[in-house]
Amino acid sequence: MGRIRKFRPSRTLARKQGTIQPKLKIYAFCEGMNTEPKFIREFSREQSNGLVSVEAIGAAGAPFQIVSSAVMKKLELEKVAASSGDSLDEKFEVWAVFDKDEHPKIPEAFQKAASNNIHVAFSNPCFELWPALHYKNQSAPIHRHKLQSDLSKLIPNYKNKGSKEVAFSDLPDEYTLARSRAIALTKEHVAVGTPLGNPYTDVYQLFDKIIHNGK
Repeated sequence: MGRIRKFRPSRTLARKQGTIQPKLKIYAFCEGMNTEPKFIREFSREQSNGLVSVEAIGAAGAPFQIVSSAVMKKLELEKVAASSGDSLDEKFEVWAVFDKDEHPKIPEAFQKAASNNIHVAFSNPCFELWPALHYKNQSAPIHRHKLQSDLSKLIPNYKNKGSKEVAFSDLPDEYTLARSRAIALTKEHVAVGTPLGNPYTDVYQLFDKIIHNGK
C-alpha cells in the first residue's frame, strides 16, 4: 500500500493572517544526532500540513537521560500552560525516542517514562529497523551493524558509516506495509514472552500520531 496522501487543508483552517494553528505540538527527544531527528522532521513536513508542530531534539543522551530531559520539558510546558490560561498550550506530547543498542538502564528508562506520562518510541536493535521494514520483513534477531549494512544495500543514499542519515524521501511508498510488519513482530514477541525483543520497533506510533493529527 502506498504512502498516505498529503492532506491539503481548506482555507477555513487558516487564520486570518494566513497561518495554520497546530492542533498538537510534539517534542521528540532523540538518541541520535542526525538519523532520528532528520527522519522525524522530514516525515512531519510531509504529513502534518502545519496542523502538527514537531520539534525533534537530537543527541539527547542515553535512554535514561533522554527520558529525564523529556520529563523536564514536560514540566516546563505544563508550567507555561498553567500560567497562560490558553488551551492551545495544553495540546502537547513529549516523546523519548531511543534504541536498545548496548545501553544500560533500559528498564529504568521505561519506568521513568511511564511514571511521568512520557511517550516512548523504541527500537531493538536500532532505529534503522523501521526503514528496513519498508523493504522486507525481519523476523530473525539481528545485530545493529548487520542491519545498518543491509540497509545501505537497500537505500543507495544511506551510508552505514558516518552520520547514518535515513531520508524519508528515499523510502518506497510502503508505510502501511512497514507498520503491519512492525505490529506483527510485536505480536510474535508477546506470544513467546519476549516483549521488546530483537527485532522490534514501535516508532510507527509516533508517526501515526503525526498523520492522524495532520488531517
